[in-house]
Amino acid sequence: MSVAIELRRTVLLTVVLCAIVAGANAASGQLAGQITSQRWTDQPTELPGHDEYVYTVAFSGDGSRRVTAAGDNQVVIWDVNQGKVLQDFKHDSTFYAADITADGQLVAGATGDGQVLLWNATSGKRIASSAAHQDAVYSVAFSPDGKQLASVGGKTGSDPGDCVCRLFSVPDMKLIREFSGHDRQVYGVTFSPDGTQLATSSGDKTIRIWNVASGDFTVLRGHTSDVYRCKYSADGKWLASSSQDGTVRVWSIANQAEIKALVSKRKEPVYAVDFSSDGQWLCAVGDDFQLRIWSTDDYELEYRQRIADRALYAVTVTKDQSIVVAGEDGLLYTVGRR
Repeated sequence: MSVAIELRRTVLLTVVLCAIVAGANAASGQLAGQITSQRWTDQPTELPGHDEYVYTVAFSGDGSRRVTAAGDNQVVIWDVNQGKVLQDFKHDSTFYAADITADGQLVAGATGDGQVLLWNATSGKRIASSAAHQDAVYSVAFSPDGKQLASVGGKTGSDPGDCVCRLFSVPDMKLIREFSGHDRQVYGVTFSPDGTQLATSSGDKTIRIWNVASGDFTVLRGHTSDVYRCKYSADGKWLASSSQDGTVRVWSIANQAEIKALVSKRKEPVYAVDFSSDGQWLCAVGDDFQLRIWSTDDYELEYRQRIADRALYAVTVTKDQSIVVAGEDGLLYTVGRR
């Protein structure tokens, strides 16, 4: 009997101590598993956003304009310095993606009803549109020189829908080429920094690297579930990808091979990735509400913080090396450099 009583006392003491530690952590704003850094602020700055999920965030080349696409059927252009709305484009369907040219003059939006829309960012006038996609468009990307626009999409569920990547001339939105090969919906598309390649990421667990001029492609395999987004490093040597399988993978473009798989302990879906412009850092966000930052020197985790209370779908590193994230709660958050 005395052994049983002592055991119960030990268990009770352990529970009490755990509660005390948890309470202290909550009071100090720290959550278990978080990693702070002298390079970035511990707490994010909250920015105005949307009334529904924010799916993408993009910036002009000089960082003065920010464009967001959201489930409230809006694409918004923001003046970064003044924090005000410059243009607000509305549609009858969700905007799953948006992009802005490097010079900040044109904005493209991708809709749930299969349209790709193009606007003048200054006047707000719609310049052109395309209904070439038969299903939802999940991602759009301008070429570095702003003269071409790529788009991808499909359906969720058992029917993959229209999985073709399309390339349009800008600003007339004439179809230049179609890239066929994925057999599941395509979630992401991005140009290489020199504009000679396109990378697409798909629900078929693969990434394809396309030669823009010839249409030839290479398939990158390694993910074990849907691949959501992919991004080139600024020098074009590396590609990072995010996946439902809970990993961020880094690929060598020259060797067409995976060099690193970064895995979270809980293996929750990772929705978006981005490299810093100097190539020193790789960021990712996903279903666990956290922002992760790795050093690309050794791919050691440098920073991990819970940013929001809901899933995060977008991450972008700005010109000044701040990091902007957004997601299910419709808000935007900035983690700045110290």
